[in-house]
Amino acid sequence: MSDQMDMSPVAKRARVSSNSQGDSTVGLSRQASSRSFHDINSLPQKPLEAGQVFVFGNGDVGQLGLGDEMLRRKRPMPLRALDDEEICDVVSGGIHTIAITKGGKLWSWGCNDQGALGRPGDEYVPLPVHNLEGVNITKVACGDSVSMALSDTGELYCWGTFRSSEGALGFSKKQAVQELPKIFEPLAKETIVDIAAGADHCLALNNHGRVFSWGNGQQYQLGRRVIERRKKNGLQPEPLSLKNIKTIGSGSYHSFALSHTNDLYVWGLNNFQQCGLWETEEDHKTPSEVTVPTVIPGLQGKGDIKSMVAGEHHSYILMENGDVYAFGRADSSQLGLPKEEINRVALGDNDKSAFKRAIGFPTKIPGLSNVEQISSGGNHGIVTTTDGTAYTWGFGESANLGNGAEEDEPVPVKLTGQKLEGHKVLRVAAGGHHSVIVATK
Repeated sequence: MSDQMDMSPVAKRARVSSNSQGDSTVGLSRQASSRSFHDINSLPQKPLEAGQVFVFGNGDVGQLGLGDEMLRRKRPMPLRALDDEEICDVVSGGIHTIAITKGGKLWSWGCNDQGALGRPGDEYVPLPVHNLEGVNITKVACGDSVSMALSDTGELYCWGTFRSSEGALGFSKKQAVQELPKIFEPLAKETIVDIAAGADHCLALNNHGRVFSWGNGQQYQLGRRVIERRKKNGLQPEPLSLKNIKTIGSGSYHSFALSHTNDLYVWGLNNFQQCGLWETEEDHKTPSEVTVPTVIPGLQGKGDIKSMVAGEHHSYILMENGDVYAFGRADSSQLGLPKEEINRVALGDNDKSAFKRAIGFPTKIPGLSNVEQISSGGNHGIVTTTDGTAYTWGFGESANLGNGAEEDEPVPVKLTGQKLEGHKVLRVAAGGHHSVIVATK
C-alpha cells in the first residue's frame, strides 16, 4: 500500500500546501515517491478553460440560480452572479447544481431541503459551499439530495442525505442529514480517483481499480443485495467484486463500471432496458433488475469507451471517437433516435405495450459526432462537441432543452440563443428539469 494511501486526509492536504510553497522539483519527487506500483488509476484533473455559466429550463426550487422571480427560461440565460468566478465545470443533480472554479472552489444553488447544497443561505442564487477551506476540488457528483466532491489529493467529501421508496433513509446509520461537506470517513484511507451519483446512491473508484458503493440499494444499484428490513445497511460503503476498473458512471437507479480492458459492466434497475443487455436488436429478454455487475455485450467491438452517463430510465455511452450510443426508455425521445428507428427496434413484431417503447441494444445516435462531453438529465440529454457546439434532445416540456419551446426534441438539435451567440460551449450539465452550460467567447 502506498504512502499516499496511509496518510490521513489532513496530512495529505498539509503535504500539498507545503509543496506549493517550496521547490517544485521536491514536490514532484514527493508525489512520485508516494505512488505505489499497484496504482492503475491517476487522480482526475479539472477542465483547463473557464467560461460564463448559462442556465435554462425550470427553476421553481432555485435550480436556475436567477433569483426567486425568474423561475423559467426557454433559452440560455447568463448566470451573472458567477461572472467573476472563473467557472470551469458544472454538475447538476435532480434539483440542484454545483459549479467548480479553476481554483477548486465550489458554488451551489437549488433545493437545499436535505442539505445537498453544502451551505446555508438563499437557495435561489449561487453561494459558496462551506467547510472546504484550503481544499482544491477537481470533480463533483450530484444525486437528488446528496452531493460528493473529490480533492486533488484523492480525498472524498460527502454531504446531504439518501432517500428510499418509503422516504428518508439517512446519510449514515447514525446520522439523518450531513448539512456541510466533510471527509467521508468510511473511505478516508482510500485514494479516490473517480465518483458518480445516482438519485440516491453513490459510487467511488480508488487508485487500485476497486469500486465502492453505498446509499439506497432497493433496485440493486449497489451491485449487492440489501435486505429490505435492513436497508440502512446499504449506507455503509462496500467494495464490489470488480477489479481493474478505470472509470464509473451512474443513472438514477443503475450503475456502470468500465475496465481497463474496455469491458463495460452494468447493474441495477432494468425495467426499461436501461442496462442495455440485449445481445441483438431482436433479443427483448433481459430481467427487470440486474443484480450483479454484468458486461454489456452489444458494445463489445464498437471501439474504446470514454464515459457513461444515464438518466432515470435511459443511458448514454460516449466513445473515444466522439460517437454516442443510447439505450433504454424512448417514449419521450430520451434516446435521440429518429421515431422510425425506435418503432423498428423497440416495437418490432411485438405488441406496442410489451416493452414500453424501450430499446435494450446499444444504438448509435445518428448525426451526432465529435462529442467531447455528455450529460444526462432525468429524461433529456445534452452534449458539447470538439468545436464548441452544444446539442440537446429528449423531454422538453420544462423548457430544459433551451430550444425556445416547451416540447420534446426527437433527435439532437443545436443549442442556440441570442445571449449564447458567438460563444463556444465548454461543459454541459443536465438536471431533472433544468440544464446548465459553461461557454466562452
